[in-house]
Amino acid sequence: MNVRTLKKRVLLVTLAILMIFSVGCSRQAEEEEVEEPIIVEEPEEEVVVVMEGVPSPLSGLYVPEETIDRRPMAIVFDNHSGARPQAGLIQAEIAYEFLAEGNATRYLGIFLSEEPEVIGPIRSARPYFIQKVLEFDGYFVHVGGSPQAFHDIVVQKVADIDATSRGSNVFWRKSHKKAPHNMYSSYEALLNATKSSGFRTESTLEGFQFNEEAKAPAGEKASELHINYNRAYEPSFKYDYDEERYHRFYNEAPHVDETTGEQLKAVNIIVQHVPAKVVDSDLRLEMQTIGSGSGLYLSMGQVMEITWEKKSYSGITQYYDSEGNRLLLNPGQTWVQVVHRLDIVSIKE
Repeated sequence: MNVRTLKKRVLLVTLAILMIFSVGCSRQAEEEEVEEPIIVEEPEEEVVVVMEGVPSPLSGLYVPEETIDRRPMAIVFDNHSGARPQAGLIQAEIAYEFLAEGNATRYLGIFLSEEPEVIGPIRSARPYFIQKVLEFDGYFVHVGGSPQAFHDIVVQKVADIDATSRGSNVFWRKSHKKAPHNMYSSYEALLNATKSSGFRTESTLEGFQFNEEAKAPAGEKASELHINYNRAYEPSFKYDYDEERYHRFYNEAPHVDETTGEQLKAVNIIVQHVPAKVVDSDLRLEMQTIGSGSGLYLSMGQVMEITWEKKSYSGITQYYDSEGNRLLLNPGQTWVQVVHRLDIVSIKE
């Protein structure tokens, strides 16, 4: 092999080595280019929700402090067919439905943080309404009453606002309904009446106890509640799983507010069994609200059995779960359905 041929072969080998090195570097560069970057995830910051105001002792909802640093209004609402729909009852933080004479029912709305512009129709007093008023240390708003109710108002020194002794600046009749189912007022007018009467303004209200977050009672499913006081007085509730509230109906029709047209709703429903008996020729009732008894608690689409106890005329009604612990409600509006028999109550899963 001559020198010229040898040099030629060395040149070819060198070129081959350079080509291999060049391809390797190119591949390495490509691999380096497509390599995924390392992403370091920062820990998520904890979201702190700051609630404005203070919790209401009647609903557990946070409201401006000045709206609860006062005595509540306890107002008797008419529930005769000629009185429906009611105005303002939708804003009550607690609402009771009681039997009255002739198997008719009436409502007692307890207002603290809300101030309805239109309230009514307002109706007459009964002793068991007064007991509830005293439980909440409220002003009592009504139009007349039974003889026993008038007696108790005096003896118990109730902060009384009665339409029969007040002027047209506090109560007035509206022409769209027939008397006696057309007596109305407003929160502002009632508040002015308390001021002109010189009633005590400092409150001793205790209220209910509430869960910090909504919690379903430990019981069975309860998507519907139906109560048959009689054929003309049949309230019911149907649970809305999206809103997590019970929608209220009356005689199968939505129970709506007269002013807004909105349907009444409840987060909590208490069914309280209270024996009753007729005590006079006008078929007025005596409700055995002092003592103890049984009941039901519905919330978040479930129901459980409870008990209740009230030790005195003005004493607070305490509700207890099956283990004897004081009942914790979920924040929101509460309806208390007082029934004289549990067999008029039916529940659907």
